[in-house]
Amino acid sequence: MGADDGQSEQSLPACRVISTKRVFPATEAEPNSAKSNKLSIIDATAARFASCAAVWLYDAGPTSDSLDALANNLENSLRLTLDNFRLFAGSLSWAPVDTRNASCPKYGRPVITWDAATDPGVEFVRAAFNAELSSLVPSESERKTSEKVWLATEFPQDDLLPKCELAFVPHLFRFEGLPVASVQVTRFTCGGWALGVKFTHCLSDAITLINFVKAWAEQSRIVMRRTRGTSSPSFESGNTKSTLLLSQSETPVFDPSLLERHACISNDTEKPDCNRIALARSLPLHRFDWWAKDAPGYPSWATADSDATKPSDAELSKIELSPSTPPPWPSWDASKPVICVQIRFTAAEVARLKKIAQAAQVETGAVRIVSRLDALLAHLWTQINRARGLHASDETVYLLLTLGLRKRVNPPLSDGFVGSPILIAHVDGSGKEISADDQNSNSNLGDIVRRMRNTMAQFTPQAVGAYMYDAAHEVCPQRLWQAFVGSRFVLVTSWARAGAYDVDFGEDQGRPRYVHARMPRMDGTLQVMDIGDSGDFDVSLALAEEDMRRLLAVDGGLWAF
Repeated sequence: MGADDGQSEQSLPACRVISTKRVFPATEAEPNSAKSNKLSIIDATAARFASCAAVWLYDAGPTSDSLDALANNLENSLRLTLDNFRLFAGSLSWAPVDTRNASCPKYGRPVITWDAATDPGVEFVRAAFNAELSSLVPSESERKTSEKVWLATEFPQDDLLPKCELAFVPHLFRFEGLPVASVQVTRFTCGGWALGVKFTHCLSDAITLINFVKAWAEQSRIVMRRTRGTSSPSFESGNTKSTLLLSQSETPVFDPSLLERHACISNDTEKPDCNRIALARSLPLHRFDWWAKDAPGYPSWATADSDATKPSDAELSKIELSPSTPPPWPSWDASKPVICVQIRFTAAEVARLKKIAQAAQVETGAVRIVSRLDALLAHLWTQINRARGLHASDETVYLLLTLGLRKRVNPPLSDGFVGSPILIAHVDGSGKEISADDQNSNSNLGDIVRRMRNTMAQFTPQAVGAYMYDAAHEVCPQRLWQAFVGSRFVLVTSWARAGAYDVDFGEDQGRPRYVHARMPRMDGTLQVMDIGDSGDFDVSLALAEEDMRRLLAVDGGLWAF
């Protein structure tokens, strides 16, 4: 499984789908009780994102059930969990165009409908993988030693997730009859198993996804305790009832108005507040224009999705669009082969990086908070730019940070707030400024951390409210893109402190062997996850092949600290 053993070059066994069905809440909705709600303007900006998805992989426990018994338990506990997350069995659509302000009509606002007779339910797939789990994923001890850098390009992330389309994913114009959530339970020949969960991103960020899976796991343990010892339990909808009590911080709350009230929009037809819009547009957020067909390198595949929520050319001629910049398509060569690795940094290694960054902050007199994650990201960004050959370049490079907004508004939202309240801010500098003087130096970690903290500090409750205010006055929230990939960008998603490894379904194996966050395998995507309470970080990184080989070279600077 490592870079030297050739395992990644072999064809992995195929995953065989055994059955597919749609699952609904255990408690049926009352007749004519359908509910419908627009998603928040922030959720709407995430409609173009790839699905929010992850796979939890578990070793066989001493009393592991058969695939049928395991899947039956998971199916039944899913029904019960959906009683608390009913909208995930519902459907997404686009709201009618809002023409109350003729000079700026509103397009592209998603609407979720649930408890309706037409609900598509959650796709539930049972599958079997003709291989042992150990052939796909190193053990925990291997990840700490021989597999600290695990070549994961061939990890079959898409085989372990349902193949079905979701509403808006992968195409904004496809949503009718499609679910917003899907799950797959896969059994390996060794008795180990995997659970893949996938959501349409505008309904769920990583926090919502993990909270849902934690609630499902808790419900699974309750059901399992009640059914252990039966020879052939039958789990049909409504056969096993139990009440799941969630903590106040995790209780699901779907109310987009709790977020949008911070935008303070009193009237959709009012003249926009220029001061608030100026504040919003001063924030370090890219405004790349998906509709800019004349941009150099514009890909033809982008047109169909843009047209799904874009006014006609005749209507556009009457509308003044907000300022934007063309996406830097030429900087992303999608034809280049990409390598994906998982890099394990131990708690001690991260502590050393943090100490280096803290010392630099004190030395310059710019003492600021330095987190373990700050130090790790600063180190990785430096080394990635060197591997890309940008250490002597005056060209601007970008670290794109995904920021959660639940705690960036006042009063803050609970962790149980359902949706995708995120923004993607950027830290920038020239390749020369961001890269160390030499590959074995971390002399610039303090400066990079300072830049990161300065960026994040700008997203005050007032600024976040101003951003939402400005976004609400956009013709279409899917037009502007805050992210990019390719040779000058590193796009960061952090699942630190989200508790992804604290998911126990009661199958006697405890913590997962591995949790895989499904990320697009594109040049420059980086995801960080903490490993339970170990203090270790697991970094998932995709880079162009040549750049990755330079990054991982024995004489490189990845471990030079």
